[in-house]
Amino acid sequence: MPSSSSRRQKPPTLAPAPGEARDWAALPQDILLAVFLKLGPLEIMQGAELVCTAWRRVAVDEPILWRRVDMGTVTTWSAAGRAMARAAVDRGEGQCEAFSGPCDSDLLLCLIERAPCLKSLHLSRFDGPNEALEVALKKIPLLEELEVSPLYFSSGTENLLESVCQACPLLTKLKMTFSTVPVDDGYYDEDLIREKIKGIATTMCELRTLELLDCDLTAEGLIAILDCCPALESLNITGCFDGEMDTELRAKCARVKNLTIPDGSSDSSAEDYYAFDDCEWSLGDEFDQIDYGHHELPFYESWEIPYHQYYHHFCDECPEDD
Repeated sequence: MPSSSSRRQKPPTLAPAPGEARDWAALPQDILLAVFLKLGPLEIMQGAELVCTAWRRVAVDEPILWRRVDMGTVTTWSAAGRAMARAAVDRGEGQCEAFSGPCDSDLLLCLIERAPCLKSLHLSRFDGPNEALEVALKKIPLLEELEVSPLYFSSGTENLLESVCQACPLLTKLKMTFSTVPVDDGYYDEDLIREKIKGIATTMCELRTLELLDCDLTAEGLIAILDCCPALESLNITGCFDGEMDTELRAKCARVKNLTIPDGSSDSSAEDYYAFDDCEWSLGDEFDQIDYGHHELPFYESWEIPYHQYYHHFCDECPEDD
């Protein structure tokens, strides 16, 4: 019987020699995908996919990476910003379910066409007319979450809140941050011109959370909101409240678990908010510009070419070289 010392042993695993280059392109695709899933769209587009052809192939060919697109730091009114946002949504191949970031009307309409299954839309700044927002929302009636900061006030006959509710009756969360304009240079907080909230007429059976920030709310508008949102659990309104909080309205408000409503013309201090014993209260709380070249470039194994030229193909407008 051979001795233990004479038994065949497995050769030791050799560690890479110091200074030896690793072949990162040889990583299995499933491992790359698992790593990329932990990154955000900007980290992939500005970093990971630039490493090599294999890494870019995973970034471009895996729609699961682009189901949630957060472009929060991108300047969408630049050619670079629009290119990145459109490229990210395109890579989702219609499977994008959530988009977050600033947006103009052209980008929004493009987004809706390429991501018809959107369930969550957070527009930190919407730089476009209210009509464009309304048209786009009508194309995604299954939307569940919407956060938007419209740039313009509603016209005299327009009710932007009602238009949003009509377009997306299945919303569970709605947050609208309105623009404010000072009356003059020496204004106080009560001198701000705010969006007038006229209430809603559409029944929102699924709406649980509603935030309307920097608005002008009337008692009639508040009553309409409470009557049309039977499942409402959280209501946060800042700005000013023009109306009387009578016994009937207090009873309606008491049904909402978390409630914040301003009292009077200013919301500058905690004392300006109505309080209800039955409610829990809480007070309202770079991407660098890229200089584009105009040349169409193929994909190269070596990523020594400027990254911004890769995006030229997605841009609608790229300045010509001098």
